[in-house]
Amino acid sequence: MTKKKLKIVIPGGLDIDFEKYLKYNFKKQGTLSHYNISSIKNKPGLLTKALFDADVFITTRWPNKNIITTKLKLIQIPAAGYDNIHFESVPTGCKVSNTFEHEIPMAEYCMLAMLESEINLNKMNSQLRKGNWSGYFSSISFHGELHNRNLGIIGFGHIGKEITKRANAFGLKTTAIIRDITKYKTNNKINFVSIKNIKQEIHKFDYLIIACPLNEETKDMINLKLIRNMKKNAIIINVARGPIINEADLYIALKNKLIRGAIIDVWYNYPQNGSSKKLYPSKYPLHQLDNVTLSPHSSAWSHQLWDRRFKFICENLENLYNNRRLKNIVS
Repeated sequence: MTKKKLKIVIPGGLDIDFEKYLKYNFKKQGTLSHYNISSIKNKPGLLTKALFDADVFITTRWPNKNIITTKLKLIQIPAAGYDNIHFESVPTGCKVSNTFEHEIPMAEYCMLAMLESEINLNKMNSQLRKGNWSGYFSSISFHGELHNRNLGIIGFGHIGKEITKRANAFGLKTTAIIRDITKYKTNNKINFVSIKNIKQEIHKFDYLIIACPLNEETKDMINLKLIRNMKKNAIIINVARGPIINEADLYIALKNKLIRGAIIDVWYNYPQNGSSKKLYPSKYPLHQLDNVTLSPHSSAWSHQLWDRRFKFICENLENLYNNRRLKNIVS
């Protein structure tokens, strides 16, 4: 008896061609015949109708509304974050799985951020293009090193672990700030401290990287009171979620140079519905400050990212098809 195909629904109009990636990977695995893949335009009623008898929905959003579906087994998020999944509205018996594979480019982004903060290669390039030889023997201008700097990483998941591998190679002294220190043993490569002790620890760090989820505990965790305890020469790097740092306090701290600076990839304002209208990432004029580097939530976007993500997604869908255990279940 031939096994019934799984119906996979994808919202249409996405920047990434999910259908192409899925079909390519299923063909490589020789399993394309197991699936019926539908890319549905997000028009009123069309998506809801398609989800009625779907087995899998690939999406980053599940809203707080009653979507009638008779057999949905899996909401597969093609990203790590699940902030936009309203779990109370997920149909009974349907599982939710997320996808990582972003930790390598994000770790490299963090290393670049720290290296550039020490070496100022862009500044040297700009000066020499104007004939300014600052930094040469006749006009020595010293730059820093990452070696022996103190690095604090809030969170020790996929991203934190990848950052630590690279930080160790550069001779950084790394501390992971986590909820449960009983899971790990401090060693000569990394120190572990409880998030409860962050006030007592934060004065030690030259760099503080935020790589933890946003939740009720972490929202506004980095605030003005905490920043005042940091080294004046410290730099904050945020690749997690904007609201983990209090928006107003970040602006006040940088404007008044309470710390040396910040490299921020995640924000408070985002374009809505594909709008290309001019939009600053914060209601405060952070973009006018010379001690903050801004990037548009792009630290993960490498060419290789989606190859890895869809390889994982297709393997997980094969697990579902063959009634094997699903990976990365979140709740």
